[in-house]
Formats: sequence, C-alpha cells, structure tokens
Amino acid sequence: MSQKGLGSIIHIAWKTVSRKIFRNLVLAAAVALLVSLLVFALLFNRAVNDDIEAASRKLGADIVLVPVEAIEMAEEFILESKKKDFYMDREVYETVRTLPEVEKATYQIYLQTLESGCCSIVEGQVVAFDPDTDFVISPWFEKPPPPLGDGEVYIGSYVYEYLGLIKTLDLFNREVKVVGDLMETGTGLDHGIFMRVKDLNKISKSVTGKYKPGMISIIFVKLKEGADLDDFNNTLAVMFPNIGTMTRGNIGADVRATLRDITRVFSITILISSALAVLLAWSTFTALANERRREVGILRAIGAHKSHIMKMFLSEAAIISLLGGFVGIGIGNYLIHHLAGNFDLLSKLGAYASFSLLNVIYSLIAMLIGVGVCLIGAAIPIVRLAGLEPLEAIKLD
Repeated sequence: MSQKGLGSIIHIAWKTVSRKIFRNLVLAAAVALLVSLLVFALLFNRAVNDDIEAASRKLGADIVLVPVEAIEMAEEFILESKKKDFYMDREVYETVRTLPEVEKATYQIYLQTLESGCCSIVEGQVVAFDPDTDFVISPWFEKPPPPLGDGEVYIGSYVYEYLGLIKTLDLFNREVKVVGDLMETGTGLDHGIFMRVKDLNKISKSVTGKYKPGMISIIFVKLKEGADLDDFNNTLAVMFPNIGTMTRGNIGADVRATLRDITRVFSITILISSALAVLLAWSTFTALANERRREVGILRAIGAHKSHIMKMFLSEAAIISLLGGFVGIGIGNYLIHHLAGNFDLLSKLGAYASFSLLNVIYSLIAMLIGVGVCLIGAAIPIVRLAGLEPLEAIKLD
C-alpha cells in the first residue's frame, strides 16, 4: 500500500474514532492502566536490581567477612544505611590478610550512631577504619583528601548535606574537623562518619557502645587475579566456622527474593489488566462492527478487499491504544519517579529510576505490549466483520 493510501486510512480512522470519543476513551483508559502497570513494574525491578548491583560493585571487594550471626545486619548496612554494631576478633583479619589468594584486605569497625538534632534526619554511623589498608572508602573522593589527623574525620555525602544537624560534638566531646567528603555511592557509606582506628581511645563512651579493644566489625577482601572465589570461600568456611561470608554476587539475596515476590504480584495484576483490556476491546469493536455492517457491505460491494476493511478498523484500534499507551507511559514514569519512595524496599535502598535510554526502551516496550493486547481483542470481531459477504453485511436484521 502506498504512503498516500495508508495516510488516507489513518485519516478516516481518526475521524471515526473522534465521533465516538467517550466510548473509545474508556478503551484508551484501560490500555493506559495496563501500560502504566507495565512501566512501573519494569522500572521498579530495574531500580532495585541496579542499586544492589551498584552497591556490590562499589564495595571494591570480592568477599566480605562478618560474624555469622550478623550477616543480615551487615547486608542491611551495606544496602540500606541502617545503624549496626557487631564484632569479631581482630585475629581473623590478621590471618585472612596473609592467605596466598588475598591481594589486599581491610577492615572497619562500626560504632554507635550520632543522632540528629532536628526533624527526621537519619543518624550518622560512626565507622573506624585503617587508612593504610583501606580500599573501600578512598576511591570515593573526588580528589585525594589530606590524611586524617587528631580529631579529624571524613564524611559520607548524606552526612555532608546535613552536617549541621548531626551531633558530631558527641564523637570526641568536641567539634570534629571534616577534612574530606565522599561522593554519593548509593550505599551505607553515604551515612558514614569515618575516623581513624588509632583514635578509638579518644572517643566518648556514648559512641563506644558495645565495642571493646581488639574487636572489629567487618573485613573486606580483594582476591588476586586468577584466584577462585568459591574455593576461597570454602577455605574460609573451614578455617572460621563462626564467621559468615558474603560474596559480591550474593549481596542482596534476601532483597532479590523479596523482589521476586513483588514481581509475581505485578505479573498477576498485569495479566488481569491484560484480560480486561482484551475483553473491553472485543466488546467495543463488537458494538462498532454491528453498527457499521451496512457501511462495510457497501465498501465490499464497490470493490474493497477484506484486507482494506481490516486495515481500516485495526487502524482505529491502533489509534485508540496508542493514545492510551502514551498516557500510560506518562503515568508509569510519574509513579516510579515521584511516588516510589513510599515503597519501603526502594526507600531503604535509596534506589530510584533515573532517566536513561534503557528506561525509554522499557517504556516503549510496555506501550507496544499494551497496543498489542488491544489489537488482539479488537481483531476477533474485525476479522468476522471483514469476512462477511457484501449482501449479508448489507442485509438488515
């Protein structure tokens, strides 16, 4: 078919759609609902998965060691910025760092949090680390900061934003001096206040909490190139049966399991919405076919082919579904960008759906699915109408 012929069909289809605008808007609304659900589900899933992947990559470690009973707490701090204090013997670190598979290792000690003096500002987690061995914190400075001195700290991006509202005076019983702030990482580091391990004897008792000298909270290990992660993990399990490990790949396993459950709910809702859209499209175009039987019969009598009739009616269905699809894309993106913070899973992770080419592609895929569902429902009565003989179509009931 020529472009002129296609343009004529689309023009006629648009005029026909606009004549029954209310009825067609109901179908468009059903498609919009389906598309918005698809867009939200796809972007929600992507936001959570991207945040988990980013958090595990940004740690810079192949494997993380914590007390076995603190696995979930460590993961919560890494992913959700929650305050935690758990400890193990420093001797574990001294042994692990000497293993032949280890390229480098460092540790951190999680202390008490510093409360905010206002509103709902999240507390800052005090973290003691060893600057000489660190490879987790140091990569997150825009430019290398000066080395920490007595009473000096680095701070995460969130703490930097609300520094005046967090009671840093409680750390050394005097104001701390901030000499460096980390870029935003999307991990628990954003809520950290980082001090030297050598200053632990100078902190106030209110910050010490359960910490005792000779204890550490977490060990980060980077393996040498070619070292087998699974074999090394098995070695650690034998050497330290009371120590839990998290590899880069299994950080966020519980969150992923929750996400799978949420995805199942989304899938059921989308299937129901798709069925309703198919039924509504079938109902709408069945009524339309009954109204326009004589028109179709006359067109067939003067030489119109079945394909012409189908193209004309399917063009109407496509216009209606495309209108609904574009509205659905707008609604779905609005929900994920502005209302998703009400979802506990996203707010804990700090995950968000950024504007990107991949998100545009997901939105277009969702719209194509919505259009396809509408066309499937409309095609059933359209095929039957196009298959009628001219005299049968013209004949009045």
